[in-house]
Amino acid sequence: MFLLSTLVQAQGYYWGSAGKTKRIQNLTVEAGLGLRMYSGDIQQRGSLFNPLKFAYGLGVRYQTSERLGFALNGAGRGYKGTAEQGAGFPDAMEEMNGKLWEGNVTVQFSVLKWTDFTKRQFTDRDPVTKGNVFIGVGCGAALFNGSYSSLRYATGNTVDSLGNDSSFTFPVSTSGSGSGIGFYVPIQFGMRYRFDPMWSLSAGMNYHLYFTDNLDGLQRGQNDGMTLFMVKLGYTFGQNKKKANIGKTPNQKRKGK
Repeated sequence: MFLLSTLVQAQGYYWGSAGKTKRIQNLTVEAGLGLRMYSGDIQQRGSLFNPLKFAYGLGVRYQTSERLGFALNGAGRGYKGTAEQGAGFPDAMEEMNGKLWEGNVTVQFSVLKWTDFTKRQFTDRDPVTKGNVFIGVGCGAALFNGSYSSLRYATGNTVDSLGNDSSFTFPVSTSGSGSGIGFYVPIQFGMRYRFDPMWSLSAGMNYHLYFTDNLDGLQRGQNDGMTLFMVKLGYTFGQNKKKANIGKTPNQKRKGK
C-alpha cells in the first residue's frame, strides 16, 4: 500500500512538473517594425493616397504543437494621404486622415515543424529544424477615427442668348468622417528562423480585410483594408542552452560554438 501511494505521488509530481515546463517553453513574445499600406474607397489608380508608411507591432505567441500555434497581436496605426488636382488649380486638393488601435487573434499553421530546441536529436542527420514557414488566419477589431475632405473644380458649359457656347469652372467640395469599432479578418503568410533556444526572427506579409466601409470617412461600397510587411524579433521563455545540448553529438556541439 505504501509503495502504491508513493508511485501515485511521484507520478502526479512528474506530470505536474512536465506540464508546467512545457507551457512556458511554448510561450514567445514578439516585437517588430515594418511598413503598411492602406486601401479602401478613397484609393484610385495613380492617386497619392496609397503611400507606404512606417508600422510597428507587439505580440504573444503560444505554440500548442509542432504544427499549430495561437498568436495575439496589437498595434496603433495612423493613415493619411493627399492628392492634388493640378492643371492650374493650386488649392484643389483631397486629404484623408485617420488613426486606429487594433488587436487580433490568429491561428497559425506551421508548414515546417516548429520543434522545441530542448528536444535535440542524437545524430547530425536528424537535427532540430531552425527554419519555419507558417500561414495564419483569425479575427480582430479596431477602434478607429477617420476623416476625408476634398476641394475640386469642375467645368460646365452654357449657351448665351445669341447661341454662343462658353465654359466656366466652379468649385465642388465634399467631406466625410467615420468613427467606431471595425471588425476585420487578418490573413498571414510568413517565415521564422531560430538563432538559438531563446531568440528568433520572423518576417511576414499581413492583410487585414475590414468589414466596415468608412475608415477613411467615405462609404462607397468597397471594404477597407490594410496591408503590412513586418519583421519581428521573438523571445521564447523557459529555454536553457545547457538543456539544448542534451543528446547532441560532439560534432553538433562544435558547430554550436
